[in-house]
Amino acid sequence: MLTLIFLYHGLLVILAQLIIFRELSALFYGSELFLGTFLSSWLFWVGAGSLLIRRLVRQGQPPAKYFSHGFLVISVSLPLVILSIRLGKSIFGFGQFIGPVATILFTFTVMSFLCFVIGAQFSLACAVVSDKIKKGAALSKVYLCEALGAVIGGMLFTYVLIGSVPTFIIALIMSLGCILVYGILMFSTRPFGPRSNNISALGGSRRINLLKSISLIVAALVILSVDLGIEPIVNRIQWKRYQFVQQREARNATLSLVKMGSITNVFVDGMLSASFPDTENYESQTHWPLLATEVPGQILIMGDPSLGMLKEALKHDPGSVDYVVLDNSFLDLARPYLADKDISALEDPRINIHYSDPRIFVKNKEHEYDAVMMNIQEVSNLKLNRFYTQEFFTQIRSILKPRGILALSIASSENYLSSQTRMFNASVYHTLKSVFLTVEAIPGDSIMFLCGASAIDIQKETILERFSNRRISNRYVIPSHIEYKLATGRRIKLKKLLEETPGVEINKDFKPTTYYYFTRSWLNKFTSPFGYLMGCLLIGSILFAIFSKRRSLIFLARRMECVIIFILGFMGILLELILLLGFQIISGYVYWQIGMLFASFMLGLFLGSVLGSQFQYNSRQRHFNILVMLSLTIIGLSICTGYFLPRLIDLSTVHSISIFLALMVVIGITVGASFVIAGFLIRENKIMVKSGSLYAADMWGAASGAILTTNFIIPVFGLLGALNFSAIMGSIGLVLFLVLSKDAR
Repeated sequence: MLTLIFLYHGLLVILAQLIIFRELSALFYGSELFLGTFLSSWLFWVGAGSLLIRRLVRQGQPPAKYFSHGFLVISVSLPLVILSIRLGKSIFGFGQFIGPVATILFTFTVMSFLCFVIGAQFSLACAVVSDKIKKGAALSKVYLCEALGAVIGGMLFTYVLIGSVPTFIIALIMSLGCILVYGILMFSTRPFGPRSNNISALGGSRRINLLKSISLIVAALVILSVDLGIEPIVNRIQWKRYQFVQQREARNATLSLVKMGSITNVFVDGMLSASFPDTENYESQTHWPLLATEVPGQILIMGDPSLGMLKEALKHDPGSVDYVVLDNSFLDLARPYLADKDISALEDPRINIHYSDPRIFVKNKEHEYDAVMMNIQEVSNLKLNRFYTQEFFTQIRSILKPRGILALSIASSENYLSSQTRMFNASVYHTLKSVFLTVEAIPGDSIMFLCGASAIDIQKETILERFSNRRISNRYVIPSHIEYKLATGRRIKLKKLLEETPGVEINKDFKPTTYYYFTRSWLNKFTSPFGYLMGCLLIGSILFAIFSKRRSLIFLARRMECVIIFILGFMGILLELILLLGFQIISGYVYWQIGMLFASFMLGLFLGSVLGSQFQYNSRQRHFNILVMLSLTIIGLSICTGYFLPRLIDLSTVHSISIFLALMVVIGITVGASFVIAGFLIRENKIMVKSGSLYAADMWGAASGAILTTNFIIPVFGLLGALNFSAIMGSIGLVLFLVLSKDAR
């Protein structure tokens, strides 16, 4: 029975982690750099719970009692965390790019209690099972069971739940499961003592405890019922400035449809993606590149928000238009609210809709186009940055006809460019220049770039002649507008400004400089000194709370095993994050496949735990040697990953995904085996001290690695440089471990 409960706890933890991550990613606009903050918060509080719970357990009280009540606490807390995150939209200003301080402050606060309880459950589980088996094996048994449960949960999330079951419903189902586990533990005495089939024969105190348990179960069910009832209200509150219509959780993102007067808006992960009607924007996006194209016969339009461009493209009488969208979720959500002309364009036989990732579509396409138009959201995350890199522009050039044109727009300013906006604009411009012979820029609040392998004729007379010959009827892109936009002096001034911007780097897949420039530009608009003050107060409060338990920290710092597990946890999460971000860059499906990737890592932990358990009865010297070998292995993995990662871009999607999953498993095996072997090395009789300290070292090492990797290491060194940083850190940690081991002997 206990084994099944430990498995369920592992499944519960991974599903809770994934659904909370999905909710927070919608709040923070899907930014992958937030992934590090999220994981750091999760791991920090889980480590704190595992380390400090023994000080909260009353003297003489069995750990089993706290362990069973922990499930009840989780059942109530999980849905409340989801609702709190959704209410977070009303805290931050609408459309505001939330800075790192506010992100850390909100994330660490909203996740603190739930994650603390989850971490406490690990130490309590080890204490419960240590009464039945040897203390040395208790740690590995719980670790192994939870890892296997996490594998099952990750696969279930990826292939069954995501996109099919709303995250809030998943949370409620998991909460009901926790209540069931609590009931099993409280009404069955087998896990904790001799069994009695006659409840009436139990003592009065036992009956009172059972009545209390029933009361708590009823109270928890009532709270879950209230949560279910207020969830639609919370959804409306988070969009209080709009008329909320509906929300859909697709595999790759959370889509929300809201109305503001006569305008229908579609938000993807909290960022405005498309508006209907928006004639001015769609005319500008479509007619400039097609008027610059001599004969727009075959056209490729990429990006879900490009739906409004279809009817504009048909005005040029093309032979065919390929429209690439990620999946049908966007079209299904928007179709009932489209104008008749947009629906008619979708049904036009010349329009071919392709459900695919645009980058994968371009990679596999052999057909050549007269015009390729990108209308993809701004570079607010790595998922979008991958469409603005040198590598992707090179792929587009290969599917353009000799006189074909690529067109894309980026946010800018009509009259004045701040230093951050100028760097962002110049980064895109120089990246395009590194691939295309000609790059023309049309100024405005959004800069329109027209790129080709040969000269592009955008002389005013040529564009006006084509506009007249094609008999185009527009509201905004009309002859007077064309003459204003094509004023030679304004275009020359803009190109000169972009070309002479100092210190600009070309945007590449594994060095996403454009994304960093864009982020810096937005942070400059919305960062507040008050946020930094609150961040310092939060960090100070956490440090005070931890160091008040200094005996636990002294034990943590003096144990050589805890030191090496801290370093390995740091390296493990860094490698995991690099692989997740690399997977996002290559495939773009990390939000769908993140459960599978996490499951692969947890499968590695499970296999590593099994492998490490085989050495339980070996000598301490053998354990020491194995731990050194595992440390060298993960250092080698850091170096090898940095060498092979860029080469995965040229492989097929199936092959690259297989390699990513295999690397996740190998990293998990190394970390899992190291944890178990370190547990055999530690000489400590109190199982909660032993398990809590080692688990906290693992979690806090990973927490430090997560937040430093995404907020400092990757922005400074890039993705590949971060792997070299990991290898150096691992080498320093291994030397420190050897020195401490020598002192200990």
